[in-house]
Amino acid sequence: MTPPVRYDVRQAAALVGKSPSWMYQQGAAGNIPRSKLGHHVFWTEAQIAQIIASAAQEPKQPKPREAQKSQQRREQAPPKREQRRKPTLAPTNSKIPTADFSVSRLYRTEDAA
Repeated sequence: MTPPVRYDVRQAAALVGKSPSWMYQQGAAGNIPRSKLGHHVFWTEAQIAQIIASAAQEPKQPKPREAQKSQQRREQAPPKREQRRKPTLAPTNSKIPTADFSVSRLYRTEDAA
């Protein structure tokens, strides 16, 4: 009986299409199958095939009604503005008096008095 082919973390990661750290983390968390002998971690061909098979997903196909509704929404949507308007500044209040610095004590010089 021949032993199964074993792949180290770099080889297994290349086959799965993930990074070696991802393989270590997911294997330690129990999310993917792995083999461990002492402190050596490795993957067999069957385990790699199981990882790849568990990641397979069915392609999503929209339901006919949903496709029609989304198409209608796109047709009814108003056209987007070509340019954004700059925000207008609030008008200044002209009723507020401004300071007259010529009269203030703080701005007077001894010579001017």
